[in-house]
Amino acid sequence: MFAWLRKLIAAPVFEDDEEKTRVASLLNTVLLAFLATIMLYSALVFVFPNTGVALIFIGIAALVGLSALFLLRSGRVQTASLLFSFMLWTFITIVASISGGVNGPSFFAYPVIIIIVGLLMGGRGGFFFAGLSVVAGLGMVWAETRGFLPPSLVPSFPISEWAAMSVFTIIAATILHVATSKLNEALNRARRYAAELEEHRAHLEETVEERTRDLARRTRYLEATAEVARDAASVLDLDKLLSRVVRLVSEQFGFYHTGIFLLDPTGEWAVLQAASSEGGQRMLARGHRLRVGQTGIVGYVTGHAEPRVALDVGADAVFFDNPDLPDTRSEMALPLRARGEIIGALDVQSTEAAAFSAEDVAVLQTLADQVAMAISNAQLFARAQESLQAERRAYGELSHEAWRALLRTQPDLGVLRNKRGLSPAGDLWRPPMEVALQTGETTRGEGDMASLATPLKVRGHVIGVIEARRPEGEGEWEPEQIALLETLAEQLSVALENARLYQDTQRRAIRERLIREITERVRGSVDIESILQTTVQEVSKVLGTSRGLARLGTEVELGGIPESTYHERG
Repeated sequence: MFAWLRKLIAAPVFEDDEEKTRVASLLNTVLLAFLATIMLYSALVFVFPNTGVALIFIGIAALVGLSALFLLRSGRVQTASLLFSFMLWTFITIVASISGGVNGPSFFAYPVIIIIVGLLMGGRGGFFFAGLSVVAGLGMVWAETRGFLPPSLVPSFPISEWAAMSVFTIIAATILHVATSKLNEALNRARRYAAELEEHRAHLEETVEERTRDLARRTRYLEATAEVARDAASVLDLDKLLSRVVRLVSEQFGFYHTGIFLLDPTGEWAVLQAASSEGGQRMLARGHRLRVGQTGIVGYVTGHAEPRVALDVGADAVFFDNPDLPDTRSEMALPLRARGEIIGALDVQSTEAAAFSAEDVAVLQTLADQVAMAISNAQLFARAQESLQAERRAYGELSHEAWRALLRTQPDLGVLRNKRGLSPAGDLWRPPMEVALQTGETTRGEGDMASLATPLKVRGHVIGVIEARRPEGEGEWEPEQIALLETLAEQLSVALENARLYQDTQRRAIRERLIREITERVRGSVDIESILQTTVQEVSKVLGTSRGLARLGTEVELGGIPESTYHERG
C-alpha cells in the first residue's frame, strides 16, 4: 500500500529533459503542500460558524490544485505551472479583496506566490507576478480609500489569522527547502559532472599523448621502413645487401641485435648470414645455424612460416638461450618470404621486456617482405651474372678456338705498311709485338720508344697485335695517342670477329646447301647400287678427292669375315 501511495504522489520523470524533470518535481511538491494546506485550513474553518464563503474559496483552490496536478501527471509541466500560478494569484487576489485587503492575512500570500512562480517559471515569471502583485495591492489600497471594498466576508479571528500566517510561512519554508535541496542536488550533480569531465579530460589527454606517441612511433617506423627498403632495393650484391639491412634496421629501430638467416640448399638449416651486434659477429665467425622447425624462435618461424614474438624470453619455451647475446629480454622473428617461398628469417632482439606490439609485428613484417624481395632479386642477379659469365667464358673459348683454327690454316694473316705501301706481313714479329701478344698489354719497344704494340682481343683472348711507329725525332707517344690506338684496336677486334663470324656463316650455308643437294640426288635413286654410286660420285666431286669408297657389310658370326657390298670410284 505504501508503495502504491509513493508511486501516486511521486513526481513524473522525463529522462530526456533534466530541466523539465526538475520543474516537475518542484511543482509536484508545491501542489502536494498546497493541497495538504487546504485540507488543514478547511478543518480549522469548520470550527467556526458562518464559514460558507471560506469553504467556497477552499473548494475552488482545491479544484485548481487538482487540475494542475492532473496536467503535471499528463506531462504538460509548463502548462500546469502557468495555470497553477495564474489561478493561485487570482485566488489570492480575490481572497485578499474580500478579507480585509492589504490589511488582511491573505495579502501576505503574494511573496509566496512570487517565490513559487520564480522557481517554476524562472526569473522573468517571478518579476512579472511581482509586478502584478504590486499593482493588485495598489488597487486594493485605492479601492479601500474610496470605500469600494466590501466588508470582510471571511470572519476574522486571531486563530484564523495565525493559521493563515502559519500556512504561508510553512509553504514558503517548504518551497525554499525544496528549492535549496534541488539547488544542492544540481550543485552536487554539477560537481560530479565536473569531476567526471576532469577525469574524462585527463583520460583524453592521456589517450591523446599515447596516440601521439604511437603516431610518432609509427611514423618513425614507416620512415625507417622506407629508408631500409630504398637502400635494399639499390644494392644487388648479396653480402653488401645483408650487411646494410641489419645495420639500418638496428640503427633506425634501436634494436639490440638484428640478424638475417637464410635457408641452406637442403632446407634443413637456417644459417646466419649477417648480424649487427658484436655477439652476432662472433656467431657469424663460427657459422651459427639453427635447425628449421626445431631450434629457437628462428627455427619455429622458418618451419611454420609465421611471425613469432617472445615478450619475455625467460618464460618462452621456444626461445634459444644464446650466450653471445646475454642482454636479450624480448625477441621477434619474421619470415622472409619471396615469390611464395620461405627463404629465411629476420631476427630482431631488444634489451627491454615486452618491447614489441602487434603494430610492430605488422610494420616489421612489411619491412621483412621488402627485404626478402630484395634478397631474392640479389640472388637472382648473382645467378644471372654467373650464368652470363659462364656463357661468356664458353663463347670466348669457342671464339678463341675458332681463331686458332683459322690461324692454323692461314698462319701468315697480316698486313705491313711502310714507305713502299701495303704488303703481306709474312712471319714478321718484332719484340714489342711478341710481348704484347703474350701479356695482352700495350707495349713500347725497349730502347726504341718510337715503337708501340697494342694487342687485338676478342672476348678476353688475344688474336693478334697492331704495331705503330712514330717517325724518327718526333719523341715519345703521348697518352692521348696511346688511348686512340687502343680504341682503334678494340674496334678492329670487333670488326675482325664480325668478319670471322660472317665467313663461318657463309661456309656453313655452303656446306648445308651441298649436303642438301647431295641428299636430294641420293634420294632420287631407287636401288642400293645406284645410291652407293651416286654417293661416291657426289662426295668425291664436292671434296675434290681422287678416290672414294662406299662399302656395306655385316660381320659373320663364325670366322669374323664380313660379307659386304661396295662401290669404288677412281
